[in-house]
Amino acid sequence: MPTIERITATPYNIPLKGSLKWGKAQELKHLEHVLIRVDLSDGAVGYAEATPRPTIYGETQASVLHIVRRYLADIWIGQAINTPDTIAKLSQGMELIKGNNTAKGALDMAVHHALSQSHGKTLGDYLQTLHTKIEVSYIVSTGKLDAVIADVDMAYQAGVRVFKVKIGKDIPQEIQTLEQLTAHYPDARFYVDANQTLTIDSASTVLKELYEMDVIHCEEPLPVHHLRDRQNLHQQTLMPIIADDSAFTIADLEMQIAHDTLDILNIKTPRTGFSQSTKMLKLCRQHVKQVMVGSQASSLLGCLFAATFAGMAFIDCANEVSFFLKTDTDISNAPPIVDGYMQMEDVQTAIERIMQRIDIS
Repeated sequence: MPTIERITATPYNIPLKGSLKWGKAQELKHLEHVLIRVDLSDGAVGYAEATPRPTIYGETQASVLHIVRRYLADIWIGQAINTPDTIAKLSQGMELIKGNNTAKGALDMAVHHALSQSHGKTLGDYLQTLHTKIEVSYIVSTGKLDAVIADVDMAYQAGVRVFKVKIGKDIPQEIQTLEQLTAHYPDARFYVDANQTLTIDSASTVLKELYEMDVIHCEEPLPVHHLRDRQNLHQQTLMPIIADDSAFTIADLEMQIAHDTLDILNIKTPRTGFSQSTKMLKLCRQHVKQVMVGSQASSLLGCLFAATFAGMAFIDCANEVSFFLKTDTDISNAPPIVDGYMQMEDVQTAIERIMQRIDIS
């Protein structure tokens, strides 16, 4: 049974082709991430990408480096691992450290990845994924019509057929943009992410208008803490509602399910790793909630890990695993997207190629 010998955290920055804008005024101009590496006693090595988001989780690149090196590594180093369940139990020990969502999520995934390598398995085989292919969606920044159409067109040409459009800055203009998009791309599907920006008075009307335009989902229409209003909206609207910001943790998800505020959970593996994400998936299955997988604006490695998890049974929505298309860097190892889908075999091959490049560098 191998033990965890070493954990390292390395900062790296990746430029974007254009900034991602969402909500009232939030903007992501470039990626400031951390590569987590886990070395086992048998020589196996695992990697994962930490995606700190100061405006979402309060983490920065510097804070992730510090918390991993100073606190989280001590929880893992010297521990013996042999099954995913062993890792899940050890991962619970990180709950002693509050917050630090993406630092914990990445470390959990890197340990799982290391064990998959120790067992001589691809990450997909190790996680026992079911689907041979996964449907892909693409996140579209809010903004002027020309810029939004150009962003959608780039991803459409790359093979994507499902798009999440950020709204909340100028709802009337954003609805007009969606009308243009649905007319321009009749074979595509669109859903929206309001990032908690709709008001109690307007939300029902906005969702009704979007639903009649064949927009398929709305993510987080109301503020997370307005539980009663979220419950009422969910009961009133025909629009399926996605939980994301309201379900950072399993406890958060349990609360949202208890108050009946959601139809679909957006599992973000960068913040819940593979261990908590698996528990969330089981909880959604028990309560008959659909699931999609998101990659939290990851670069290619993080998107591939999220895409692998999206191959799990009972995940039947399009998955936000194509953010790497927005990065201004080499993505020659990326799996092809054909008619809206990635093949799981291609995803696993891409992970192996990236690992080889990391080890060489």
